[in-house]
Amino acid sequence: MEIEEMKRQAFAMIEDYNKKNGLDHNKETVFPHLIEEVGELARELNHGKLNWRKDYNKNNFEEELIDVLIQILILANDNNVNIGEVFERKIKSLRARFELDG
Repeated sequence: MEIEEMKRQAFAMIEDYNKKNGLDHNKETVFPHLIEEVGELARELNHGKLNWRKDYNKNNFEEELIDVLIQILILANDNNVNIGEVFERKIKSLRARFELDG
């Protein structure tokens, strides 16, 4: 699936959720929610590395990783960011900065 389609689906999902629950999408809540999801991802990553809990499994980590991605996609949609274009531009810039071939 292309990244712009992922962005569209993530935003449609949050709009449907808000409509179902009588909520309005609020651009100001997306970033704090992203930070919350990053914290949950960090907890899962640490559990896997440090064996803090016996019930760690890869699926939990994957779910938290995608939760972070969904919030990033919604944030990108809210701010009219074409992720594919910006990603390509950034990779090109980093390759030049680090003097990498190709």
